Order: sequence, then C-alpha cells, then structure tokens
Amino acid sequence: MSGIHFFSVEPTMKPLRSSLVCALALASFGCHSDAVMNVPPTPTAAIHFVNAVPDTMQLDFRVVDTISNASLFDADFRTYDMFYKGIEAGPREIKVFLSSLDPAITSQFIADTTYSFTQDQNYTFIHVGFSRTGQIPARAIWIVQDAPPSPVGNQLGFRFIHAGAGLGGVDLYVLRHATDTLALPPATATNVSYGTVRVYGLIGADTVPADSLRVAVYATGTITGPLAIIKAPAGTAGTPTTNPIPGSRVSGTVFTAILVPRSVAGTMAPQTAAFTVPTLLYLVDRRPPNTTP
Repeated sequence: MSGIHFFSVEPTMKPLRSSLVCALALASFGCHSDAVMNVPPTPTAAIHFVNAVPDTMQLDFRVVDTISNASLFDADFRTYDMFYKGIEAGPREIKVFLSSLDPAITSQFIADTTYSFTQDQNYTFIHVGFSRTGQIPARAIWIVQDAPPSPVGNQLGFRFIHAGAGLGGVDLYVLRHATDTLALPPATATNVSYGTVRVYGLIGADTVPADSLRVAVYATGTITGPLAIIKAPAGTAGTPTTNPIPGSRVSGTVFTAILVPRSVAGTMAPQTAAFTVPTLLYLVDRRPPNTTP
C-alpha cells in the first residue's frame, strides 16, 4: 500500500470559503464611505512676514499656539515673503526668536504678540525698528491688513510702506526708465513719515520693452541724492499653457513697496555693500488672473 494518505479536501475548503467570505465582508465594511473620516479644511488667512530690524542677528518668526506652516526662519535683516503664505484663522500667538544652533540662544524670544486673523483676509507682519536699547524708533511689530484692489485693463496696484527706521520723511516718484534725463515727474506722494502705510493706488503697467517701472525715494524736499531707486520685478505674461508671473509688465499685479534702512554698522546684521544704503522690498499682494484653463 502506498504510504501516501489521501484526505478529502471538502472539509478544508468549507472553512476556507467561510474565511474568505468573512474577510471580504470585513474589507467591505472597512471601505464603506460611512467609515471614512472627512476632515474639514482649516479656515485660513494669508500673511507676508518681513524682517525690517537693521541691527540684530538672524531671527525666527513662528506661530506658537498651534502647528502651522506660517513661519520665517533664519531671517537676516531684509528677509521677507514676497508672496503670501497661509496662516490658520483665529487668534494666533506669534513670537520672534533669536536664530541660533545654541538652544540657550534660540529659546529666547524678543517679540510676542497675539492677533486675530480673519478667514480669507490678507496681512503683512513687519518686525521693524531698532533692537538696541535707547535707539529710536524702538523695535515693534506692525500687522497690516491688506485690501488690494482688482486692477482692470492695463493697470497695476501699488502701495508704499515707510519702515525705514532712522530715515525722515520721504517723497516718492514712479519712474519708467532706467535712466531719466528729463525732470522728475510729479511726486506720487510727499513727506511720507516713518510708520505710514499708504492706501493702494492704480498706475499703468509697463507697455513697451524699454519701460522698467521703478520707485524713487528722496528725502522730503530734495531732488538730488535719492535714498533709493529700485526696479520692480518685471514679471512674465501668461500663455494658454502657463500662468503669468506677477510683475510691472503684467497687468493685474498689485505690489507693496516697503522702504527699509541700511544696516547698522558694527552689528550682526549683514554688512555687505548692498546693505550700506536703504532699499525697497517688493511684495506681491495680488497675482494677475490665470491664463491657463
């Protein structure tokens, strides 16, 4: 007789079939739409962070009351968000820390503020002023609610903020060419003092390749020795396959130009040539309409 024993497989198959049915039933239950947790989207606002403090080391801007991607790390003087980033709506506590690899240093915060951000609103958060004791204007936090216009036709939106600690009143001019041989055009604004947040206005977009929109800033009452003449980003027009990049040549763009001072000599702020004179930081507060489907 053969040593191989044959057993009926039927008793074995029944449990297998039963197990398979149970497994499929469990899988079906696990995939049922009622078992899926639909997490509602978090209500958000939008924010630019700007470091306009000219006399200190790198800084970290951080939301501390909730987990958030709204932050700015290792920010030297003049570091900023050109484009908005999302921030959770509602009361948010934001601290500004010294940035360092040493925990004893980076755990020290030098500014702490709480602000209630409204859903779908835009804001600019500026850390501004001098950090050294006794210097005027002293360090402060400005939180500006932005309400950019919606330009139509061949127009741009433009706003100016004077965050140039240590600079007096200034006059603003909007120029169109790299070199203007004629007299300055009429001033866009005069005697704009530190801390001023001007309202948005509308200006024409660049229309020919030679145009190169730039903002010129002079000490009030002077027309020589400008404090800064800084070209705005030109941008790139959209196509049916690519959306536009905001800029002075792309109608519908809305800018804010923020005046910031030179860095203070002998401090931990950057000391390269570009930082020895005032400048303008350009923020995009509204993108032009998309051109792709």
